[in-house]
Order: sequence, then C-alpha cells, then structure tokens
Amino acid sequence: MNGIILLAIDCSNRWTSLGLSVSGRVTGVDLDLGRKQAADLPAEVEKLLLHEGITLSQLTHIGVTVGPGYFTGLRIGMAYASALAMALDINVIPLSSLEAVLYAIPEYAAGVKVPLIAASRERVFSAAWREGIPFLSERERSREELMSDLGDTAEQAELWAVDDARLFATGSRGGVHFLSSPSGAAIAELAAERVENSIKPDSLRARYLREPGLGRSL
Repeated sequence: MNGIILLAIDCSNRWTSLGLSVSGRVTGVDLDLGRKQAADLPAEVEKLLLHEGITLSQLTHIGVTVGPGYFTGLRIGMAYASALAMALDINVIPLSSLEAVLYAIPEYAAGVKVPLIAASRERVFSAAWREGIPFLSERERSREELMSDLGDTAEQAELWAVDDARLFATGSRGGVHFLSSPSGAAIAELAAERVENSIKPDSLRARYLREPGLGRSL
C-alpha cells in the first residue's frame, strides 16, 4: 500500500478520539472511555486498524494532540503515541487540541469560529479563526476576557465546544454551540494536513498553557 498511512489520537477532551488517514481517505471513532482511557487505548487503536484492514507496521506517521486540554488525557495520548512511534521508528505530528475541535465544527473555514476546551470552572482554553485563518492565539481566558480579545469580531463569532459539564460550570453556557463528541475523522484530516510538521517522538512536548496545580501561566 503506497502513500501516507497515519493514525491520529486525541485525548485532550473528556473523550478519546481516534482517526485514520489512508492516502487521504479518513475515518474515525469517538469513545467515552472515562477512567479506562489509559488501559483501553491500545486495544481501541487495534480495533480501528483491524476494521480498516491496516496493521501497525503499515503506519507511516502518528498524529497526537499536545494541548491545551485535560492534563491527564494529554499525558496518556502523548505517552502512547510516542512509545508506539518509537517502536515503529516513525515520526509523530503534534496537533493543537483547539484546532482539533475546530475541524469538527460544521463549515469550520467559514466566518469566525472560536473553539473552546474547559479549563477551570469559569475559564476556557480558546483561540479563534476567521475564514479558516487563525487570528487569536491560544490562551486560557475567562468569558469576559475572550469577548474583549475578540474585539470587533465578538458579535459574529461562533463559540463551539465538545459538550462538557465542566465548561462554565457555575456560569452561563448560553451562546455556545455544542458538539455531541469530537471527531476522530476530523483529527485524521488535520493530521494529514500537518504531515510536514512531523518530528521525532522524543521531541514531542505538551502545550499545557498553564502548569497543573499552579494556576494560570503568564
């Protein structure tokens, strides 16, 4: 089988999303594994590959979200992706968790789209794209800070998130569009577009945007 065959992994939200791109054809699954995420991830990857008639040895790249997002999930996804890539002697593709949410949004390249991932109770990790081009950098923000940073685009901006009870847990979730789950196929599409950014697995680093337990980073 010729061409790029890549596995994409996203554990940055409360879901586990897996995608596969085989010479540009993408497919994926989205799983609510909860606390079984670390234990079940390898088996779920094998199920996806088996379903698509692909073996581990055929993989040419592994894409994985590196943040921002859930600290434990990021560690699980990155550790597995790195170990698998090392064993197969292939490169990994670091992916933005917020861009992974973006790619799951309908018509993500039209208008102003603002993907969100829950941070603390009243804060979110956020960034913004206009017509598919990034214009607001990834940061942890309150809702008020986000609206201020969006400036003149705030009124036309669409806020999107994977449905998560932690998002604005004690405040208003009004105006936020919710995806029922992430999209493994969308993550595979994103990874396929970022192949040129692939690196050696021992160079993979997380983008937490804040250190766990230390509050916001500056």
